[in-house]
Order: sequence, then structure tokens, then C-alpha cells
Amino acid sequence: MRKQTTCLVLSFLLALSVFPLPVRSGDVVAPAVIPAQAPIGGPGINWKLGPNEIATNFASAQNQLETNLKSILSVPADQRTFANTIQAFETANAAFGEQAQSLVFLAYVSPDKAVQAAAQKVESEAGTYGVGLWARPELYQAMKEYADKKETLNVEDSRLLDGMMRGFKSSGHGLSPADKAKLQTMQERLSVLATEFEGNINTDNGFMDMKLEDLKGLPDDFIKRLEQTPDGKYRVTLKYPDYVPFMKYAENGELRRELQLKYNNRAVEKNDPLLSEALTLRDQTAKLLGYKSYPDMALEGRMAETPQKVWDFLNGLWPILRTQDQDLKDLLAIKRQTDPKAERVESWELSYYSDKLRKSRYALDSEEVKKYFPVDTVVAGTMRVYQRILGVKFTEVPSPEVWHQDVRLFRVNDGTDGHEIGYFYLDMHPRDGKYSHAAAFTIIQGRQLEDGKYNKPVSAMVANFPKGAPGQPALLPHSDVETFFHEFGHLMHQTLTTARYASQSGSSVAQDFVEAPSQMLENFVWQREVLDEISGYYLDTSKKLPDELFQKMLKARNFGNGIHYLGQLAYAMIDMLFHSAVPADTSRLFNQMMEIIGMVPVQPGSHSEASFGHLMGGYGAGYYSYLWSEVFADDIFTRFEKEGLFNPAVGMAWRKEVLEKGSSRPEMESLKAFLGREPSSAAFFRKLGPQPVPAS
Repeated sequence: MRKQTTCLVLSFLLALSVFPLPVRSGDVVAPAVIPAQAPIGGPGINWKLGPNEIATNFASAQNQLETNLKSILSVPADQRTFANTIQAFETANAAFGEQAQSLVFLAYVSPDKAVQAAAQKVESEAGTYGVGLWARPELYQAMKEYADKKETLNVEDSRLLDGMMRGFKSSGHGLSPADKAKLQTMQERLSVLATEFEGNINTDNGFMDMKLEDLKGLPDDFIKRLEQTPDGKYRVTLKYPDYVPFMKYAENGELRRELQLKYNNRAVEKNDPLLSEALTLRDQTAKLLGYKSYPDMALEGRMAETPQKVWDFLNGLWPILRTQDQDLKDLLAIKRQTDPKAERVESWELSYYSDKLRKSRYALDSEEVKKYFPVDTVVAGTMRVYQRILGVKFTEVPSPEVWHQDVRLFRVNDGTDGHEIGYFYLDMHPRDGKYSHAAAFTIIQGRQLEDGKYNKPVSAMVANFPKGAPGQPALLPHSDVETFFHEFGHLMHQTLTTARYASQSGSSVAQDFVEAPSQMLENFVWQREVLDEISGYYLDTSKKLPDELFQKMLKARNFGNGIHYLGQLAYAMIDMLFHSAVPADTSRLFNQMMEIIGMVPVQPGSHSEASFGHLMGGYGAGYYSYLWSEVFADDIFTRFEKEGLFNPAVGMAWRKEVLEKGSSRPEMESLKAFLGREPSSAAFFRKLGPQPVPAS
């Protein structure tokens, strides 16, 4: 995550809470429901299901899972083996997971509201069903009968068993019948709350209608693509392609203030009560299971391991980052050029004055930079770069079956022997009801099948990049280019996996490592040889980004880092505080922490916690992982930087030692295998500036 780009890269079933952490599955050997008219040359997923078909397919998947579970339970205790019990349970979960994920995905992307509603219902039902499944005493007993044999297992099998038993532990086995029933009720409710919270954000279609004179300062291509109302006004929505440029360029400060207040209050009436209820239930759940707090429970299986380590990490950053408030002082200075009596820069002025300061200090015009990054050029160039780095080949599937006409499908093949690896979809532009951030979703997870073949992974990038005005290509700010490159890294992490088990494949890794591979790749879009591949002037794409402009970008690269990292630190601390002791007033604590740690005044009346999707979307007590994993990401890039961005040996080592492994071995082992040494924090702290570098 960079400059507030949002990523959702965990297995869908993590967000659904179908399977308690760390057991996350999502694949099928042979679908219980064969998609009608599966497209030739594609992954065979039917995206044209109606509401009734969605419900029917989900019920069929449940029935198939129940049949598989009965087979596992029928094995006598003395005949239990890893294969017929632990592996069989993993396989059954994977089969159900694949069916559920492809159905639930439609809740985030379908343009049909009836389909969205049906998929959201399935999402809720899947969460409730999964909680109940893991609470079944007979299933726990079956797994325990094998675990008690204490057989010697290889690393992959041992990690699968350990994770599975932790999953059952988190479902309350060992509690009294009354407490176990209470726990199940709370977990089922939490699943529903998470679904509703995200759905409320996605369906919040707030906007402001403005006159042409209200848009003074905004680029012509922005104005031309805005929807016009019957009375001739221009509709500015709260979606990123509208909101971000308006806050950056609009000269009317009062309208910026109004738009930000609307943005900060998305879904507040519906979501604030859901958040408070979820925080209370998470706390009660953790304590019922014998943990001191929810973070103590959530951090099991992560690299950080304990809340104390997380707080040590965050508190260690604070004295370094708090000295980097020069950005705010500089912004105030430029504001005083027009308002000599100004005492502070307001939150709705940050982007506006940052752009002015960037132009003044570096003579860098973001609109000029955009002209060298047409969407199609960026997409094609990014694919060429990834093909060179990872030794793969991408081929677009013609006329694929998709959920919307804008969506494209690509096949991934190995660049050496040509074998088919998997597929990914690109859904790039905003529309009503669609997932509102940028994310890479796993749809089908890779895993080894019983016949020895490998189940081909399928993923989708869902983004909200701008569409071009009529007759003009869509142009991306360099920050969006960075976002696309980042999200594409997640697609590759999910797609190039060779892990044996679904729950260990792709980005099903420790949550505080999951962002590291893509964060590392953000560095590539600041390298001349990469920019030559992904840039091209919009009127003549053979003209690459000029070196003069590139040098200005490099000088301004770390501009605003102080504000950015202070904000990230504030979010991480807010998340940990919310989950350590449930606040009586979430808005008050959120705003106080943003002002104290983020060091930026919050607009009165703001309730940003209501649209802080990470809190309910799988990152509860986990937002620190963005900063935590960035330490690893910067260290990883040093090898590419030293040995060559397109060095095939380095790229293949990255693919083999990290991307393919998933969580089939400890993430730290994968890091050390790629780096050839212990990881270091030196590169991360060098980036922050001339402060003393802490010991690694």
C-alpha cells in the first residue's frame, strides 16, 4: 500500500470468515456445479448467473462439502492417516471454497443489483455456515484423533496440521457447551457485520453537483469526463477518480471542504454501529477463548507474533517520524503566501497546497507527467516488465465471458516450457456498486490435485482508474501507475504459486508479509529502464518520458513522505487501540489519534472510521502490517538494485523462493533464501531520511 492505495489480497475466505485463521482455502478439484457454457480457453467460470442460480449453486456446493465430510468422519479412529483425515479435510474445504469465492466475488463487481444482493446474501450465509462447520465437535474429534498420533511430518504437512488445529481452537473446542455455543453465535454475527460494513461502503454513491465555475483549477480532461445533470451541472462523486483530483486541483476551498466532509462520512449512519458491535464481539470472543485481548489472538501465526512486538515496532517509528513534520511547515509557508495570518493547514488543503509546493520546489507538473501514462500503454508495458522479471508470458483471451464489458482476461504461461499456469482478470474502471478501492482478489487458489495435476489459479484486479473522455485516452497520474504495478504484483503472487495445499498457496501468507512482494515492486516504476517500457506520450506513444521530467520526478519522489508515514502510523495505532480496548466513541479516538500521531487537524464532524474498510475486511489488529512488510520490501529490492532489475537469475529466484512458496514454509525462511542473509531494516530507514539507523 502506497499513498493510501488499498489492497485486498488475502483469500476471499479470510474476509468471509468461512474458515478461521490461519486455515484459508478456496479451490475445487471438480466443481459440484459445472458452469453453463464455460468459455473455451478461459478458466470456465460462469459470470452470467442470475440470483436464483447463485443461491442454487451455493446450496449444491454445501451439499457436496457435507458429502465429503461424511466420508472423512466414517474413517475408524485407528485407521486415520494424514491423507484420509487432514489432507481430505483440506481438499473438501478447498472444493467448497472455490465455489463460494466465485459466487461471492459478484457482490463486489456485478453491475446487476439483484445479482449483487444475491451474492451478498451468499457471502453472509457462507460466513455463518463456515463458523458452524468449524465448531462441529465430530470434525474436531476426527482431526484430533490423527493429531494425537504425533507422526513425523514434512514442513508443508506439519504447517497444515498446526494451522488446522489452531483453527479448531479458535472455534471453541475445549470450552463448555454453553460457552462454545455463545462463541459460535458471536462468530456468526461477526461474519454478517463484516459483509454489511463493506457492502455499505461500496453502495454509498455520494456526490456533489457543481457549476462549471466551481471546477476552476481542474484539468480539462477531468471536466470533460464528468457526468452532466439535466440542469447542466457537473456531478463530482466520492469515487477516487473524482475525489482525488478535485481535492488536489480545485481552487474553491469551501467546496473542497464540503466534498471532504462527505467523503469522511461515507456510510457513517450504517457503519458506525456495526463497527462498535464488531469491536465488542471480537474482544469478547478473544477473552472467551482465553486470550488477553483480540490482538493477542489475531497475531498468532503472524511474523510479529505478539501485540508487544507490534507496539515496539510502531513506538520505535514514532520518534523518527515525528521529526519529519517539515512537510507541514512547508505547506503552511506556501499557504501564507495568500493567507498571511494562517496558523495551520487544514485537512482539505493538504493535497491542494502539496501540489502547489511540488510545482514551486521541483517545477514538477503532475498533469504534464500524466500525458506520458495512458492507461493502455501502462497496462501493456507493465505486462512486458513482469514477463521479463518472472519468466512468464501473458496472452489476452479473446471474447471471454466476464461480468462487465470493460473486463479483460489474460492467460499466464511459463516463458520457458510454455505450460499453462493460470489466469487473471483486469476490471479497471469505476461504476456504481463496484468495490471502491484497488484490490487483487483470489478467485481460485492453486493446489495439487489427486491425479498429480495442478489446479490453475485465477485472480482478478479490481481498480477504479479513470476512463478517458470521448476521443481521448485515459491518463494516469504516476501514483496510479505505481498502484497498478503494485496490484499486478499481487496477481503474480496469487497466480504463480506452486504450493501443494490451497490454504498455503498464493497470497495466503502471514498477513504482515502479504504486502511485501508488491511493495517491493513499487520501486520498479522509479527506474529509467522500467519507465521506458511503461510510458509513452498520449499523442505519440513512441515518445517516452523525457529525462528532464524524470529527473524532476526523482527529486520529488520522497516529497510528502513525512505526512504519508505519519498517517500510516496513525492508522496502525488506531487499529491496535480499537482492538485492545473497545472505545466508547470510535470517532473521537480516531480523530484524536489522527491529530496527535498524523499531526494533521481533522475536520469537525468527520467519521472516517465508518469507511476504514480494513478494520472489517481482514485487517483487524493488522493494519501495522503495511509498515511492517515495507521494511522487508525495501530490503528485498536491494538485491534487484544491485544485481539488475531484469537479471533473469534474480527474477527467477524471486519467483521460486518467495512467490511460488506461499506459506508452505515460514515466510522468514523464504526471505532468507532469496536474500542469502538475514533481513535488514537499513534500507527502510535510509528512505525516511538522515535519522540514525536502528539496529536490524
